[in-house]
Amino acid sequence: MNNPCIRCGKQRIDGKSWKEKLGTSVITHTQTVCPDSECQKIVDKATADRIAKNDLMIKTKAEAKLAREKLLAAS
Repeated sequence: MNNPCIRCGKQRIDGKSWKEKLGTSVITHTQTVCPDSECQKIVDKATADRIAKNDLMIKTKAEAKLAREKLLAAS
């Protein structure tokens, strides 16, 4: 299977695997990582930054919606 690192292009390797029971099925999850640990740290940080930015945008959007609803209710 071809699964290159998004940053350096090296072939990713299996890092962590776990099984999860979902209803009557058992699902095996496999997390792949870059073989270069420094590169993986950079990728993990970029991913965490992207998730934090997305969470902030969702929170800001919800707050703006609440403010609009309050403004409409006051009218």
